[in-house]
Formats: sequence, C-alpha cells, structure tokens
Amino acid sequence: MTDRLITDLGPKPGDAEWRAAQAALAASDTVIGHIDTGLHPHPALGYAGETPPANILFAEGANFHDPEATGGLPAADPLNANHGRGEYPDHGVKTLSVILGNEAGTLVGAAPGAKVQPYRVANGPVFIGEADTAAIGRAIDHALAHPAPPKVFSISMGNPGFLGIAALLQYGLKAEPGLAKATTDAIDRAYEAGVPLVAAGGQIINVVSYPAGYARAISVGGISSREVHYPVGGYNQPDRIDIWAYATPVNRAAFAIVDGKAKPTHWSDPEDNDGEPSGTSYATPQVAAAAAMWLTRYAEELSRLPEPWMIVESFRKALRLSARKENIPLQVAGRRMQAIRRLDTEALLKTPPAQPAEKEKIGAARAFW
Repeated sequence: MTDRLITDLGPKPGDAEWRAAQAALAASDTVIGHIDTGLHPHPALGYAGETPPANILFAEGANFHDPEATGGLPAADPLNANHGRGEYPDHGVKTLSVILGNEAGTLVGAAPGAKVQPYRVANGPVFIGEADTAAIGRAIDHALAHPAPPKVFSISMGNPGFLGIAALLQYGLKAEPGLAKATTDAIDRAYEAGVPLVAAGGQIINVVSYPAGYARAISVGGISSREVHYPVGGYNQPDRIDIWAYATPVNRAAFAIVDGKAKPTHWSDPEDNDGEPSGTSYATPQVAAAAAMWLTRYAEELSRLPEPWMIVESFRKALRLSARKENIPLQVAGRRMQAIRRLDTEALLKTPPAQPAEKEKIGAARAFW
C-alpha cells in the first residue's frame, strides 16, 4: 500500500491469532487508559448519537484540563476552536479511533471492542512547559487508584524538551524540558504496578519527546507505508525507541467545524484531507492495542511473575523479540539507512512472556533532561 491511506490497522485475512486476541480482549476485563484530549461523540467510536458504547468507560475517566468547560462530564472534549499553539481539538477522537474504529472499508482499528477509560488532560498533544504536564500525572494516578485499573496506558502527547534559544524567544520561560515531577512520579508508580505506559516519540524534531523519552515508558517511533523514517531524519537517539509502527498515512476519525458546528468525518483518501494524516500519535495506539491483547492472552503467566514491574519488562522484551528487523532510509543527504524494530502484532501474540532478571529493572524517571 503506497498511494492510499491505511484504512485497516487490524488483522488481515489469515491472521487468526490477532482475530482471536481481539475477541478475547473484548470479552476480558482488560482496560486501556487513554490519556489525551478526551472524547466527543463520533460514530466511528461506536457512539449512538450522544451515547457512548459500553466499552468506552466514560464515567470512569476524568477531565484534568478544563472540567468547568464540559459541564462536569468526565473526559468530554468540547472541541474548543481556540487553536492556540499546540492545540488540536479532537485529537483524542483521532487517536482512539486507531484502536476502536470499526467501519468496514472505511476505518477499522487495531482492537475494536476493547474497553477504554478516557482522560482529558489538554487541548492538544504538544506541551511546551513543564508545569503544563502535571495533568498527565493526575490522570495516571486517578486510573491507578481505580478498583479495576487499566492494564496499559496510551499517551499520544508529550513535551519535546529543551529546543534552544529559538524556543525561549518564542515561548519564554515556559520552554522547559521534561515533565512535571508529579507526572514522572506517577510514571514510576505505573511501572512499579506493572502497567506499561505506551508513549509517542514525536516527529516535529529528531529528539524523543517525554514521557516517551523516559526509559520506563514503552516508546514508539513512526514509519510510513512508503517505507521511510518518520521523522524523516530519524531520531538522534534511536535507542530510546522500543518499537516503530505506522505513523503516516493513517486514516482516522475526526471532526470538521462547519458553520460553527462539529461534523463527524474521517479521511480515507489523500484528496480528502488538506494535509496527510500523520504522526506518532497514530503509531502509539496501535502498540497500546497490541499490548492490551498480549497482556490479556498471557494474563495467567504474567500473574506468576514475582514482582509487578516485571510485566512491563516482559512485554518490552516480547515486543522487541517479535518485531520485524528492517533497514529503512532516512530522507536526508546521502539517504542513510537506519535499523528499526517494526511492530508485528501477529508475531507478538505468539511470543510468551519471559521472567526478567532483577538487573533488568529500570531506574526511576527523572523530572528533567
């Protein structure tokens, strides 16, 4: 597939393991914690009018960004049209549709029917300012405190870190690297609880964004169906990326503002969009969906591990062992090649967990670079 957008991120004909894992996930109590801009009713996510489907645990989530703007509804995205720097209303709908999309021939996600607990922590995926990232930590802690906490987190947002003098001039003293300490502490709590935190590596610059930049996260880079690296020059520290998945061109649900009203839409052909749908934002939920299916399939084996953090490292190891090893070109002078590990969900589901050694435990996250 080289000229059309990817409309089916789920199993292809013959992928029996994946189809069985989808069904098992939908029937299980495994929940994906989706930390993003929240949700707005969209048929691609299974909404019937304003009513969310049973698998979106709307009442279990929370809004840590602007609860006063949503009438107290948990994790509702009001689709603000402020469009400030870094704001992309409907980002949560777009990213979640990569998991839950279920419109045959138009938009099929990686794990339709999966249970999702949504959170609204911002009005867009990019944080320029350490203090603004504290809401991510509050969402993680809120989810972990739930009687039935998520088994995996999907976070398609982050802080790109210190961008130099230009960023300081543009954003002032808010251009801080890293995440709020409250958030890195929450990341550590998720790790110690055995909950993989799958995060987008980013693509604006060649530096891996946070929280993906922390070693305790499962970091996701992006590739294109046209077999090029994303970002085009590659990351300056590719070892910080655990896995690569499709980032462009990926179909997803969205909203168009028409006469001041939000109209559900989607993109399935390049000419339908004024810019190709792309981003590690869309690679990340594919990996989170794969994690949820893997964690469900091997729940019994994972429950026997001596310490919860071993679940995260066991998944990371299985993810890397099952990945397709490829060399892809970087679109820079000289057309350099870079080795990557490409997500192979079918192979992952056939890779059982192995108990990590104590020395494989990763140290606590830092609040700054």
